[in-house]
Amino acid sequence: MERLRRLAFAALSVFVFGLALWAMHRTVGQLDMAAVGAAARSHSGWTLAGAMAFALASYGVLCGFDGLGLRYIGRRLPVLSVVQISFVSHAISHNAGFAFLSGGSVRLRMYRVFGLGGAEVATVMAFAGLSFALGVAALASAAFILEAGRIAPLLRLPPASVAWVGWAVAGGLALYLLWTAIARRRLAIGAWVLAPPGLALAVGQVVVASLDLVLVAAALHLLLPIGPATPSFLAFIGIYVVSTVAGTISHVPGGLGVFEGALLLLLPGLPAEALLAALVIFRVCYNLVPLILAAGLLAVFELRRRRPPAWVAPLAAPAAGILGFVGATVALLAGAAAPPVQAPSWLAEPAHLLAAAAAAVLLLASWGVATGGRAGWRTALAATCCGLAASLGRGPDWIATAAFALPALGLLAAAPLLRADQPPRPPPWGWIGAGASVVAAATWIGWLSGTAPWHLLDFTPGDLAARAMRGNAVALAALLAAGLARQLRAARG
Repeated sequence: MERLRRLAFAALSVFVFGLALWAMHRTVGQLDMAAVGAAARSHSGWTLAGAMAFALASYGVLCGFDGLGLRYIGRRLPVLSVVQISFVSHAISHNAGFAFLSGGSVRLRMYRVFGLGGAEVATVMAFAGLSFALGVAALASAAFILEAGRIAPLLRLPPASVAWVGWAVAGGLALYLLWTAIARRRLAIGAWVLAPPGLALAVGQVVVASLDLVLVAAALHLLLPIGPATPSFLAFIGIYVVSTVAGTISHVPGGLGVFEGALLLLLPGLPAEALLAALVIFRVCYNLVPLILAAGLLAVFELRRRRPPAWVAPLAAPAAGILGFVGATVALLAGAAAPPVQAPSWLAEPAHLLAAAAAAVLLLASWGVATGGRAGWRTALAATCCGLAASLGRGPDWIATAAFALPALGLLAAAPLLRADQPPRPPPWGWIGAGASVVAAATWIGWLSGTAPWHLLDFTPGDLAARAMRGNAVALAALLAAGLARQLRAARG
């Protein structure tokens, strides 16, 4: 019986994947790839930043899966550790497929550091999978009931049938919630045994999983071409859920091809070139970027849990400090040389000033990191986080974003090798002077573009050079404040 079940699942996966390949061949083979590229380039930076924000927010919500699973087995772990483990495991499983194997191996390796055994990790993963299924049920039932008239033509079904499916799924979800509220005995389904988690935990499962799916659907819906055939957001949630389930059943890495093929079949009224461009950008935001971040976090985790060679410890703090100084330099020079133009001025102006201030603080705090102090490390890490948010908000400015992201990873990797008892030390005049030289170079770049330093009070809309000069002024003010604070401290001492 077990062998027959495995064969049935394998046959279903092959069938779904084959159907997706047929749909992709039938649709993509007739597309103009130049038009796809033009459609991808037509998205504004503001739209791309919104899609990226929704995608990353969904990964933040996914951390609730692990939090709920750990609460279910009665274990408490540090919140930041749970966030790191959940993000890395989900980012890898979303790309590698076979979530229980790929994400499970990552979870097992990382959770073992905190004393969890294999059975406990497997229970957390199963609870997360159940949570995902409950979220799918909640959103699918809501979409099928409330938007039956709009979803029915896309699924080639009568509206009444779509509504009945929605009510049936909603009934199953209600039965689960009722069981968690009143049951006291475990539920056995084959070899799988589930103890009732309690109504509060069950409601948490539905809320967390639903919010995750809503955020991911919002990221893709934001990229869809706008037209009369564009489905409403609630109707699109139903379509997205169906496509996601198809990709999950196929066990293809990332659902690649299956997810796209399902959407191409279910959204025939949208321009195929624009839809494919939206899907490519969505894959970058939801799969590629989180995978790169997860690889960095996993590397940091491995570095922190292993005892480094003796020669590494003395070099870690100086290397992290220099990386922070270089990253801040690149961020300031990039903002002066090519300030982004996509974001509206009401957002770009304060974001640009915040990014410049964060770069200046990072320039100064890098000295504390280089000398091995924890206080400088905390300040530098806070500056990189502020700089990351500001760089994304002002464009997004991908060069400045990378300039802040790389030092952040370096700081996290060097954290175990820093000394907690190291007292805060103000940067020497030479370090402050080096930072002032960076600001002077950024000002000189602005001068080459025809903007003199006294033009910083010119708030004409679209005057990007004047905005860059104001950022340089903020950075210079931060350096002057640091120099003044150092002088006052020396006078008191």
